[in-house]
Amino acid sequence: MHPKHSASAPWEKAASHPAESKYLLTRLPNTFAKAFIPPLIKAIIPNLNNRSKNTMPLKIAQIGSDGHQNMVLDGIAHIPGAQLIACAKGHPDDTLAKVKAHAAFTAHTRLYDDHRHMLDTEEIDLVSICRPYSLNAEASIAAANRGIDIVSEKPVATTLKDLDALEKAVKNSGIRLTAMFGLRLSPAFRAAHQAVQDGLIGEPILATAQKSYRFGTRPDFFKQRETYGGTIPWVAIHAVDYTRWTTGREYTQVAALHGNLAHPDYPGCEDHGGMLFRLSNGGTAMINLDYLLPSTAPTHGDDRLRIAGSEGVIEVIDDRTHLIRSGAEPRDLPLPLEENFLVNLHGERTGTAPHIIGPDEAIKVTRLCLQAREAADTGNVLTL
Repeated sequence: MHPKHSASAPWEKAASHPAESKYLLTRLPNTFAKAFIPPLIKAIIPNLNNRSKNTMPLKIAQIGSDGHQNMVLDGIAHIPGAQLIACAKGHPDDTLAKVKAHAAFTAHTRLYDDHRHMLDTEEIDLVSICRPYSLNAEASIAAANRGIDIVSEKPVATTLKDLDALEKAVKNSGIRLTAMFGLRLSPAFRAAHQAVQDGLIGEPILATAQKSYRFGTRPDFFKQRETYGGTIPWVAIHAVDYTRWTTGREYTQVAALHGNLAHPDYPGCEDHGGMLFRLSNGGTAMINLDYLLPSTAPTHGDDRLRIAGSEGVIEVIDDRTHLIRSGAEPRDLPLPLEENFLVNLHGERTGTAPHIIGPDEAIKVTRLCLQAREAADTGNVLTL
């Protein structure tokens, strides 16, 4: 045998043995396909999908204007193809003035009196819901049942019954629900979160958080618990969320107190309160809330967080993140760039990065706050 045939390749064998040519000519393409095409497809298809998602129009609708709708509206200009195609009143007296005044509202944005009519009529990818808080769950359930992804004002529900119904609708439909926990995107809180995850304070042991606001002028639906929902689910929910997220620990028990001493015209709106949580590692978290910030305060809100760990302390105050660590000089940590909420969510939709709020967290954090409200109402210590 000629030396070149001593270790012949399939195509060489076919050339030397014509009788086998027909078999190998049919086998060779299949062999090549099995060896090379699957990895090629695996590499190309995700990129094509991401490119498609990045360039496809993102059709956004807005329901209501009682909340932080700008968290969504502000991001529209930063996403190619995103547009506010429609908006609907959150309640009969809603003028939608804040939405109409926003740059995202255009001559092509269609107006509706009834959000259900809008959901049935328009082809919507994502809906932002900012109704009086007791009404948010109904609109979210309606959107979920129509297969529309949701950004909801918090709390996503004001009763456990509504929350259970919303959770069921989300699971059955497979849509994405997130809530407007905007402080997770605050550079100072993100820096604190990263520092704890990096082990810079060791094991988180004691967390102390504050949510303090000016009372200012509040709408009439704040006057009754049935329409407002309570200050723990509306205000303190931010601190309940960012404390849990920053420490990386779950809550296992809660005790709480709340009341109204300075705003008698709003009996359904607690103007102060405090919660005591046990952490899953045996540590403690204390969260206080108030509507007692004077009108002369330099900012509308005063958000703070201090976490003492086994090896150091991290503190968020005045938009700074301060670290005191064993064996090192105290210092302010560098802050990441600020990121828009909608842009962050769109990163998950396009497969480029996960959303900063996990798929089940809007429901979970709301449930924690409703349980904390129950603890305050009843005086009981609740297991979570």
